[in-house]
Amino acid sequence: MIRRARTYPICVLSLGLMSCVPWTVRPIGGPREAPSGASAAASPSAYVNSIWTDRLLPEILNSAVDARVLLNALAASPQEALARYARSEANGPAYFIVKGEGVVVSLDTRSRMGLALVDVAPLDRRPDVSIQIGPVLRGTSLRDATGIVRFTDFVNQLQFADAGNELNDRVRTTVLAAVDQATLKGRAVSFAGTLAAEPSAEPPLRELVPVKLMVGARR
Repeated sequence: MIRRARTYPICVLSLGLMSCVPWTVRPIGGPREAPSGASAAASPSAYVNSIWTDRLLPEILNSAVDARVLLNALAASPQEALARYARSEANGPAYFIVKGEGVVVSLDTRSRMGLALVDVAPLDRRPDVSIQIGPVLRGTSLRDATGIVRFTDFVNQLQFADAGNELNDRVRTTVLAAVDQATLKGRAVSFAGTLAAEPSAEPPLRELVPVKLMVGARR
């Protein structure tokens, strides 16, 4: 009887504490609140569709610096050119958004990441810009250069990476689909796109991902 008398109030106290738990218990792995872009990011194609025409292309075409202006700035002072023209997140890689006109002086198709090497006016038959022509496109400059595609819009790193891959695929299936690589050498081109800022690279503007690549007459 004594043992029961001592146990009873402890049980009552425990039940009382359980009835007024001041926190909410959620199962591990249960539903989580998704960021605003998560519904679009769940389908990389749908996400790219939502930004390609109305946001991404206008931003690149309207804000691109002329390639010759950038080349001259890099030759004069790489650091000042970076400070003036580069796009970057805090402590992140730097990118350039570039447009221009020139002549394709050679092609590099030794790997599946083909390149068209372009001489920008004034013409001297030396390449100033290399443009990715596929079939494989690499890098994340198209995803990261404009600031439109933000990591915080996605649930995780995989979705963020998928968006970058889909953007490159969109260039391959639209911008580059009509380009005949076999006849590209020696032709005039007009281009716009994004690339990683590497002032010491050769050529100075390297591996541009084009959102515009118009091929003209042979020069």
